[in-house]
Amino acid sequence: MLVGLIISAISGGTASLLLSLLHDVSLVYALLSYPLGGMLAIALFAGWCFLREGRESV
Repeated sequence: MLVGLIISAISGGTASLLLSLLHDVSLVYALLSYPLGGMLAIALFAGWCFLREGRESV
């Protein structure tokens, strides 16, 4: 699960950075989008893992 969290943080941050650069926003917003996208990806991955784990135990 730790490897999945790291990969999702990097890919989420990279995706949000690229999207913000493609939409031609200022550099400050582009740099802020990287950690925000990473945190969102981590939250989604962790939630998906916990929901999946809960279903398997039932």
